[in-house]
Amino acid sequence: MYKNQASEIVYDYIVDQIRSGIWKPGDKIATEVQLVENIGVSRVAVREAIERLVTMSVLNKVQGSGTYVEKKENMSFMSASILGADADYMLKILEFRKMFDSYNIELFLKYATDEEIELLRQNYQEMVDAKDDMQKFRAIDQRFHDIIANGTRNPMIIQISKTFTDTFEANQDQMYHKVGPQNAIYYHGKMLEAIEERNAEVASIYARMSIEASIRRLESQKKLGKS
Repeated sequence: MYKNQASEIVYDYIVDQIRSGIWKPGDKIATEVQLVENIGVSRVAVREAIERLVTMSVLNKVQGSGTYVEKKENMSFMSASILGADADYMLKILEFRKMFDSYNIELFLKYATDEEIELLRQNYQEMVDAKDDMQKFRAIDQRFHDIIANGTRNPMIIQISKTFTDTFEANQDQMYHKVGPQNAIYYHGKMLEAIEERNAEVASIYARMSIEASIRRLESQKKLGKS
Protein backbone atom coordinates (compact mmCIF):
# COMPACT_ATOMS: atom_id res chain seq x y z
CA MET A 1 0.00 0.00 0.00
CA TYR A 2 1.41 3.39 -1.01
CA LYS A 3 1.88 5.91 1.77
CA ASN A 4 -0.60 8.46 0.37
CA GLN A 5 -3.23 5.75 -0.09
CA ALA A 6 -2.75 4.63 3.50
CA SER A 7 -3.03 8.22 4.71
CA GLU A 8 -6.32 8.62 2.79
CA ILE A 9 -7.68 5.49 4.48
CA VAL A 10 -6.83 6.90 7.91
CA TYR A 11 -8.33 10.28 6.95
CA ASP A 12 -11.58 8.63 5.82
CA TYR A 13 -11.71 6.50 8.97
CA ILE A 14 -11.35 9.48 11.30
CA VAL A 15 -13.87 11.60 9.40
CA ASP A 16 -16.36 8.70 9.35
CA GLN A 17 -15.98 8.29 13.12
CA ILE A 18 -16.81 11.97 13.59
CA ARG A 19 -19.68 12.04 11.09
CA SER A 20 -21.29 8.99 12.68
CA GLY A 21 -21.15 10.60 16.13
CA ILE A 22 -18.76 8.07 17.62
CA TRP A 23 -16.31 10.93 18.19
CA LYS A 24 -18.14 14.16 18.98
CA PRO A 25 -16.76 17.72 19.09
CA GLY A 26 -14.50 17.98 22.12
CA ASP A 27 -13.93 14.20 22.34
CA LYS A 28 -10.47 12.71 22.49
CA ILE A 29 -9.85 10.39 19.54
CA ALA A 30 -7.88 7.15 19.52
CA THR A 31 -4.13 7.37 19.97
CA GLU A 32 -1.74 6.95 17.05
CA VAL A 33 -0.86 3.45 18.29
CA GLN A 34 -4.53 2.48 18.52
CA LEU A 35 -5.21 3.81 15.01
CA VAL A 36 -2.26 1.85 13.65
CA GLU A 37 -3.61 -1.32 15.25
CA ASN A 38 -7.26 -0.70 14.31
CA ILE A 39 -6.69 0.27 10.69
CA GLY A 40 -3.57 -1.74 9.89
CA VAL A 41 -1.44 1.08 8.48
CA SER A 42 1.90 2.64 9.36
CA ARG A 43 2.34 5.29 12.02
CA VAL A 44 3.59 7.67 9.33
CA ALA A 45 0.25 7.36 7.49
CA VAL A 46 -1.65 8.01 10.73
CA ARG A 47 0.41 11.10 11.48
CA GLU A 48 -0.08 12.45 7.95
CA ALA A 49 -3.87 12.08 8.19
CA ILE A 50 -4.00 13.67 11.65
CA GLU A 51 -1.82 16.59 10.59
CA ARG A 52 -4.04 17.16 7.57
CA LEU A 53 -7.14 17.27 9.78
CA VAL A 54 -5.41 19.53 12.28
CA THR A 55 -4.52 21.92 9.45
CA MET A 56 -8.18 21.85 8.40
CA SER A 57 -9.29 22.66 11.99
CA VAL A 58 -11.20 19.39 12.29
CA LEU A 59 -8.81 18.03 14.94
CA ASN A 60 -6.84 19.77 17.67
CA LYS A 61 -3.61 18.33 19.10
CA VAL A 62 -2.96 19.11 22.75
CA GLN A 63 0.64 18.47 23.76
CA GLY A 64 0.90 15.92 26.54
CA SER A 65 -2.81 15.11 26.38
CA GLY A 66 -3.78 13.79 22.95
CA THR A 67 -5.76 14.66 19.84
CA TYR A 68 -9.32 15.96 20.09
CA VAL A 69 -12.19 16.64 17.72
CA GLU A 70 -12.30 20.40 17.38
CA LYS A 71 -15.34 22.16 18.75
CA LYS A 72 -17.74 23.11 15.96
CA GLU A 73 -17.45 26.83 16.69
CA ASN A 74 -13.67 26.63 16.23
CA MET A 75 -13.85 24.87 12.87
CA SER A 76 -13.50 26.81 9.66
CA PHE A 77 -16.56 27.12 7.41
CA MET A 78 -15.18 24.62 4.90
CA SER A 79 -13.96 22.17 7.52
CA ALA A 80 -17.31 22.04 9.28
CA SER A 81 -18.99 21.29 5.95
CA ILE A 82 -16.82 18.18 5.51
CA LEU A 83 -18.62 16.69 8.48
CA GLY A 84 -22.02 17.31 6.91
CA ALA A 85 -23.77 20.32 5.40
CA ASP A 86 -27.35 21.32 4.67
CA ALA A 87 -28.52 22.91 1.42
CA ASP A 88 -27.88 26.46 2.66
CA TYR A 89 -24.31 25.54 3.53
CA MET A 90 -23.72 24.00 0.12
CA LEU A 91 -25.18 27.01 -1.66
CA LYS A 92 -22.69 29.29 0.12
CA ILE A 93 -19.84 27.00 -0.89
CA LEU A 94 -21.02 27.00 -4.50
CA GLU A 95 -21.14 30.81 -4.50
CA PHE A 96 -17.50 30.88 -3.44
CA ARG A 97 -16.53 28.16 -5.91
CA LYS A 98 -18.01 30.18 -8.78
CA MET A 99 -15.27 32.76 -8.25
CA PHE A 100 -12.59 30.24 -7.25
CA ASP A 101 -12.93 27.95 -10.29
CA SER A 102 -12.91 30.87 -12.74
CA TYR A 103 -9.64 32.20 -11.37
CA ASN A 104 -8.09 28.73 -11.28
CA ILE A 105 -8.70 28.24 -14.99
CA GLU A 106 -7.01 31.56 -15.80
CA LEU A 107 -3.97 30.62 -13.72
CA PHE A 108 -3.95 27.05 -15.06
CA LEU A 109 -3.73 28.30 -18.65
CA LYS A 110 -0.84 30.56 -17.70
CA TYR A 111 1.28 27.50 -16.86
CA ALA A 112 -0.45 24.48 -18.43
CA THR A 113 1.55 22.08 -20.55
CA ASP A 114 0.10 20.15 -23.48
CA GLU A 115 0.36 17.04 -21.30
CA GLU A 116 -1.83 18.59 -18.60
CA ILE A 117 -4.46 19.58 -21.14
CA GLU A 118 -4.37 16.03 -22.47
CA LEU A 119 -5.05 14.82 -18.92
CA LEU A 120 -8.19 16.95 -18.92
CA ARG A 121 -9.26 15.45 -22.26
CA GLN A 122 -8.85 11.94 -20.89
CA ASN A 123 -10.64 12.88 -17.69
CA TYR A 124 -13.59 14.33 -19.58
CA GLN A 125 -14.00 11.19 -21.70
CA GLU A 126 -13.93 9.10 -18.52
CA MET A 127 -16.60 11.38 -17.08
CA VAL A 128 -18.87 10.83 -20.09
CA ASP A 129 -18.31 7.07 -19.93
CA ALA A 130 -19.15 6.99 -16.20
CA LYS A 131 -22.41 8.97 -16.35
CA ASP A 132 -24.44 5.94 -15.24
CA ASP A 133 -22.11 5.06 -12.35
CA MET A 134 -22.56 7.87 -9.84
CA GLN A 135 -19.81 6.81 -7.47
CA LYS A 136 -17.26 6.65 -10.28
CA PHE A 137 -18.63 9.81 -11.89
CA ARG A 138 -18.21 11.82 -8.67
CA ALA A 139 -14.56 10.88 -8.35
CA ILE A 140 -13.81 11.69 -12.00
CA ASP A 141 -15.65 15.02 -11.81
CA GLN A 142 -13.60 16.12 -8.82
CA ARG A 143 -10.42 14.91 -10.51
CA PHE A 144 -11.11 17.37 -13.36
CA HIS A 145 -10.92 20.24 -10.89
CA ASP A 146 -7.90 18.74 -9.14
CA ILE A 147 -5.98 18.65 -12.43
CA ILE A 148 -6.70 22.33 -12.96
CA ALA A 149 -5.78 23.21 -9.37
CA ASN A 150 -2.51 21.26 -9.57
CA GLY A 151 -1.72 23.01 -12.83
CA THR A 152 -1.85 26.43 -11.16
CA ARG A 153 1.41 25.53 -9.32
CA ASN A 154 -0.05 27.27 -6.26
CA PRO A 155 -0.02 25.14 -3.08
CA MET A 156 -2.78 27.19 -1.41
CA ILE A 157 -5.11 26.69 -4.36
CA ILE A 158 -4.28 22.98 -4.42
CA GLN A 159 -5.15 22.66 -0.72
CA ILE A 160 -8.41 24.58 -1.05
CA SER A 161 -9.36 22.45 -4.05
CA LYS A 162 -8.69 19.33 -1.99
CA THR A 163 -10.96 20.69 0.73
CA PHE A 164 -13.68 21.24 -1.87
CA THR A 165 -13.27 17.63 -2.97
CA ASP A 166 -13.64 16.43 0.62
CA THR A 167 -16.70 18.65 1.09
CA PHE A 168 -18.50 17.39 -1.99
CA GLU A 169 -17.65 13.78 -1.14
CA ALA A 170 -19.14 14.32 2.31
CA ASN A 171 -22.33 15.77 0.83
CA GLN A 172 -22.85 13.55 -2.19
CA ASP A 173 -26.64 13.42 -1.89
CA GLN A 174 -26.88 17.19 -1.94
CA MET A 175 -24.63 17.63 -4.96
CA TYR A 176 -25.18 14.69 -7.27
CA HIS A 177 -28.48 12.97 -6.60
CA LYS A 178 -30.17 16.37 -6.57
CA VAL A 179 -28.11 18.17 -9.21
CA GLY A 180 -27.32 15.21 -11.48
CA PRO A 181 -24.44 14.48 -13.91
CA GLN A 182 -25.88 16.06 -17.08
CA ASN A 183 -25.00 19.56 -15.96
CA ALA A 184 -21.37 18.63 -15.27
CA ILE A 185 -20.92 16.78 -18.58
CA TYR A 186 -22.23 19.66 -20.69
CA TYR A 187 -20.32 22.48 -19.01
CA HIS A 188 -17.10 20.54 -18.49
CA GLY A 189 -17.15 19.79 -22.21
CA LYS A 190 -17.49 23.50 -23.01
CA MET A 191 -14.73 24.36 -20.54
CA LEU A 192 -12.46 21.78 -22.13
CA GLU A 193 -13.06 23.13 -25.64
CA ALA A 194 -12.07 26.63 -24.50
CA ILE A 195 -9.06 25.32 -22.56
CA GLU A 196 -7.86 23.44 -25.64
CA GLU A 197 -7.98 26.75 -27.49
CA ARG A 198 -6.24 28.35 -24.48
CA ASN A 199 -9.09 30.82 -24.21
CA ALA A 200 -9.16 31.56 -20.48
CA GLU A 201 -11.99 34.09 -20.73
CA VAL A 202 -14.45 31.71 -22.37
CA ALA A 203 -13.40 28.77 -20.18
CA SER A 204 -13.96 30.90 -17.07
CA ILE A 205 -17.41 31.95 -18.29
CA TYR A 206 -18.43 28.31 -18.69
CA ALA A 207 -17.01 27.49 -15.25
CA ARG A 208 -19.25 30.16 -13.72
CA MET A 209 -22.23 29.02 -15.78
CA SER A 210 -21.71 25.46 -14.54
CA ILE A 211 -21.79 26.56 -10.90
CA GLU A 212 -24.76 28.87 -11.51
CA ALA A 213 -26.70 25.96 -13.04
CA SER A 214 -25.88 23.82 -9.99
CA ILE A 215 -27.02 26.62 -7.68
CA ARG A 216 -30.33 26.95 -9.53
CA ARG A 217 -31.01 23.21 -9.38
CA LEU A 218 -30.05 22.96 -5.72
CA GLU A 219 -32.27 25.95 -4.87
CA SER A 220 -35.11 24.34 -6.79
CA GLN A 221 -34.66 21.07 -4.91
CA LYS A 222 -34.54 22.99 -1.64
CA LYS A 223 -37.90 24.64 -2.41
CA LEU A 224 -39.45 21.30 -3.37
CA GLY A 225 -38.26 19.85 -0.08
CA LYS A 226 -40.12 22.57 1.82
CA SER A 227 -43.34 22.24 -0.17
